[in-house]
Amino acid sequence: MPHLFRTRDGTLWRPRNSLSLTLSDGVKVEGVWAGSAKEEKLTWWLRKPGNQLAQTDEISEVAIRADDTGETVWGAAPGGARLLFVVEAPAPGKNYRLAKMVTTAATPDQVLHFRHERFSLFGSLKPDGTFTKIPPAPPSTLSLPVRPVQGDLL
Repeated sequence: MPHLFRTRDGTLWRPRNSLSLTLSDGVKVEGVWAGSAKEEKLTWWLRKPGNQLAQTDEISEVAIRADDTGETVWGAAPGGARLLFVVEAPAPGKNYRLAKMVTTAATPDQVLHFRHERFSLFGSLKPDGTFTKIPPAPPSTLSLPVRPVQGDLL
């Protein structure tokens, strides 16, 4: 799963950070990054009372922990890309809201580069609450993946 991202101003964001997010109507909300929500289940997430879709400021890059080695692998974001989050309704007695990053199935190039099956969904919210998907950065902008050296087979 994506576990780090950087906004255009150079700020590094990680889970458990309190994020400033923007709803489709332009209202700013705060959410504590607490996991992910699959794009394939987005309708289910948004049916829950009080849950809302929000977006980050523009981002420059994302990082994913590779499944095989656990290394952090960075990749560029396309121009104008924002990350989408489901901001949950506040839990009873809590003064904060949890925010789940929306993820999607990784493309074959992303799987090769990041060595992970899920990736961040890039998008931009529209005033009506829907969003426009932004295609991932082209493979040429991703550096070649670093594979661990295979040991002797003897």
